[in-house]
Amino acid sequence: MAACSTWMYRGITSSVFRALQQVGRRQGFSIPNAASGKFMITVVGMNVGFQYAWDTNAQTLLLQCDNKPMLLGCGTIKSFADKIVAESGGRPA
Repeated sequence: MAACSTWMYRGITSSVFRALQQVGRRQGFSIPNAASGKFMITVVGMNVGFQYAWDTNAQTLLLQCDNKPMLLGCGTIKSFADKIVAESGGRPA
């Protein structure tokens, strides 16, 4: 069961997706080199899990937090995700 609702991002071209992967590496997590998958990040010692689906034709990314600690709210996680996507060249839908 999902911990948060699914968030959609637009303008996710191949170069934006690569930029997302680079930002992830700089921040200590790895986004798989695939159109869909899962990854985990650690925020202040807490693990947060995500699953994603990237539609290369529509240039959209669906991102869902599927595992988070109770102390961390979905709004906080979405703000973090929005910032990383915007930094990479995408935008929230």
